[in-house]
Amino acid sequence: MLAPIVCACCLAFAPSDPQVHPIARDLAVDAEDPTRVSLTIAWPNAWRNGRNHDAAWIVLRGADGRAGLQRLASEGHAVLGKASVPAELTSSADGAGVFVAPAVEHRGDVEWHLQLRLREPAAADLHAWTVGMVQIPAGPFELGDTHPIALEFGAFHRVGADGQPAGTFAVADEGAIQVDAGEPGALWYTTEEHLYRGDQQGPIPAEYPKGTRAFYVMKHEVTQGLYAEFLSALPEAWREEHAPGDLEGVEEGETCSLQRTKGGYVALAPGRPCNFVTWEDSCALFDWLGLRPMSEFEFEKAARGPNQPRPLDYPWGGDRLDELERRVTPERDLTHATLAHERELSDAHRAALGASYYWVFDLSGSLWERCVSAGQPAGRAFRGSHGDGLLSDAGQATNADWPRSAGRDAEGLGYRGGAEYFGPIVPDNPTNPASPVALRTYAGWGGSYRYKTYGARGVRTAPVSDG
Repeated sequence: MLAPIVCACCLAFAPSDPQVHPIARDLAVDAEDPTRVSLTIAWPNAWRNGRNHDAAWIVLRGADGRAGLQRLASEGHAVLGKASVPAELTSSADGAGVFVAPAVEHRGDVEWHLQLRLREPAAADLHAWTVGMVQIPAGPFELGDTHPIALEFGAFHRVGADGQPAGTFAVADEGAIQVDAGEPGALWYTTEEHLYRGDQQGPIPAEYPKGTRAFYVMKHEVTQGLYAEFLSALPEAWREEHAPGDLEGVEEGETCSLQRTKGGYVALAPGRPCNFVTWEDSCALFDWLGLRPMSEFEFEKAARGPNQPRPLDYPWGGDRLDELERRVTPERDLTHATLAHERELSDAHRAALGASYYWVFDLSGSLWERCVSAGQPAGRAFRGSHGDGLLSDAGQATNADWPRSAGRDAEGLGYRGGAEYFGPIVPDNPTNPASPVALRTYAGWGGSYRYKTYGARGVRTAPVSDG
């Protein structure tokens, strides 16, 4: 919970946490050419293999939180000096930022000194924001699960000639998808009176992100450290709008380690997944960073990759909870969440570390993944637009196609992945402490308020050269 205001200097001995986002340091603007910026970027346990790679997403912002992103030029970026591993720099077409990744097969720590070219001279007090991402390659995949329990909880499936489930649903491209219980080959799912799994309407338009285009997803959930940094950078009026507020007496409110300082906020547990954020908080952060929300199709693609779904499979590939060693503590820290343990990540250790086919961490078993639902009109209206870094006068995201809150609900928002509640497992609701990939228990429910098990994870469609 939030404590009285403290001085940042008193936090020098805050608990140690894993650094889950890349570190940028030594940022400097060329005095003779202020469109040239240099910085060093580094992170542990990077990789590129025959399947995919991780990356750092870098955006630049000045001290004025209302000014938006410092746009990058389309070319002119380079690695300075010699590096033990070559780097690949891929800038976005809109100039919002640049992805940096190992250019050759690699597994281990990386560090590069970069030079970035700006479209305009650098703003005052330029700051680099960095987020650890995982590339999800382009390509088709299978959606859903036909196990009876999965079907009961709204899993997607393909309609057979007899109107019964006839297997998982193949997503071949980004084209529109028909939703119709009476049409063989169409997509379908069950729902219930509250429509928590969706309204069974369609079609799902071509513009809704299906996951067959390459995209990047945050390697870890938004951490409390990243969110504290975001709050501290906001103008004061916006900061208080997005701060958790007084959590005294709120169930598990102490799991939020954010502390107010004279200059903003700090996190006592910076590597802890960030709970107690609203949907609007998440969207403002995504807009600030040039990212966007994730669709529920992309959630399944990031979890399973091109693998054929197994009955009641979890993101780590197996169908047993006892395979998962990376569990949530009562403080909502993740066990096995250290750099040393993540260094051991391989396909053989995916289950123990809760990593997906593409090595995305904690898609199930930590906090709920808020996704844009295909089961509500406002979700189907999602076009996957990216944040432009400019928030509204009230400090909110400005993307018209993103679901927005009205009171405590945001039509078009949904939940995937389950979460740890520490209570007894409820047989008729298998989402605690984790959920099989395909279960859509709350995939059409739009609760947008703060809660102990609600977190955030952003994505970005890959630049064309990477897709």
